[in-house]
This record gives sequence, C-alpha cells and structure tokens, in this order.
Amino acid sequence: DDPDWGGPIMCGIIGCVGMHNKTLDTLVHGLSKLEYRGYDSAGVALTNPSDTYVDVVKRSGKLENLRTTLADGGSPTGTVGIGHTRWSTHGPPTDGNAHPHTDDDGQVAVVHNGIIENYQSLRDELTADGVEFQSDTDTEVIPHLVARNVKHGLGAEAAFRNAVDRLEGSYALACVVAGVGSVFVAREDSPLVLGVGDDRTFLGSDVPAFREFTDRVVYLEDGEFARIDGDGFVVTDATGT
Repeated sequence: DDPDWGGPIMCGIIGCVGMHNKTLDTLVHGLSKLEYRGYDSAGVALTNPSDTYVDVVKRSGKLENLRTTLADGGSPTGTVGIGHTRWSTHGPPTDGNAHPHTDDDGQVAVVHNGIIENYQSLRDELTADGVEFQSDTDTEVIPHLVARNVKHGLGAEAAFRNAVDRLEGSYALACVVAGVGSVFVAREDSPLVLGVGDDRTFLGSDVPAFREFTDRVVYLEDGEFARIDGDGFVVTDATGT
C-alpha cells in the first residue's frame, strides 16, 4: 500500500537473466503475478548473447491471449528477457501498441512504465532521421534512440544511458539488446526493484514478479541505472559512479 507503488492500476514489468531455458516461463509467470495492477495487453522479448535480433511476442487483451499465441506459434527462446503488462495511456490497447517496443531492425527492445513528456519532439527528430514508427506510444522513441546510438558506435550500456539522458518525464525502463547478455535498467519517478538470486538476477515493478525465485531485493532510487547479469548486478548514478 506504499503510495510510491502507484495504486492498483499501473503497468507491470518483469525481467530476468540466468534462468536459461526457463526464461520465457519465468517471464510469463512474473506477468501473471502482476495482473492485479490492471492491464490491457501483454508481451515478452527474449534474446541470446549470440543472436542478431530480439524475439518479441505481444498481444492485446488478457495474458491468456499471449499464452495462446506462444503455444500456437512456437515459443521464443532466449536466456535474457523482459516482459510487460500495459495499461493504455498513449494509444488504444492494440497488438502494435503493446510492449515491448523495438527499433526498425529488431535489435533493441524496451518496456516502460510512466510517461515520456518530450516524446513528440523526440519522435519528430527520429522521423526526420528516417525512422518509421509502428505504434502510437510515447515509449517507442526509446528503442529507436538506443539503436541509433549503437549505430553511431556506442556500446549497448552507453547507448542506453545516452538515450535515457534525452528523456523528460517519469519512467521505469528495462532494455535488452541483441547479442548482449544483460538487461539495462533505469528509474525516475516510477518504481523498480531488483531481485538477487544465486546465478540469476531479476527485475520487476513489484516484488511479486519474482518472489518465487528469491527474497533478496534491491530498491532502485530515482536517477539510478542498473545492469543485471546472470551473476549479479551493478547500480550506478547518473554520472556512472
């Protein structure tokens, strides 16, 4: 009931590294534990350190719709993953507006709680740069910013931090990049918590997302970044310290 946690209607985030072939099941299980927050679509994104793309599956409606799609169409594989239950703010509850969102080449995927207040100016900038948007959301600018930074030569973590520096508003963010065995995380005015297990690490918008796997948690503060790996995590401030 802590007011910092936004009440019953708020998007849900889950992420994990180190669950190996159980990554997808862990993400879907975590989303099921966040259903109480209220949502109208759900999705997951997975990748492996050897992949050149991020595998994304997302559907409007209840989590059962996502489960049915995963069962019917072949489940994505990956050892690094993020998932999301969305409550519509920018754009109606459609498959295209569901999270995770990706860049044009499917190399970066992002889930986001909160509101990016300067998204329109960023969207205009990216559109002028040749980006074709696939959703009505404010979130979609983020993976495009990260991907552009990677194309300009930045490493995945630096590309993520640079993109976050461009954002104005509130956010709990989790990002995966194809071929990278980490999840990159940032918080500003929206809750995010890490779960620390043995040879596995989790993140969530609330502890129930990963409570079955660990009871050791680290609450991120506003302005903090984190990188989670299978063997642990690193938390830094805005300056990288």
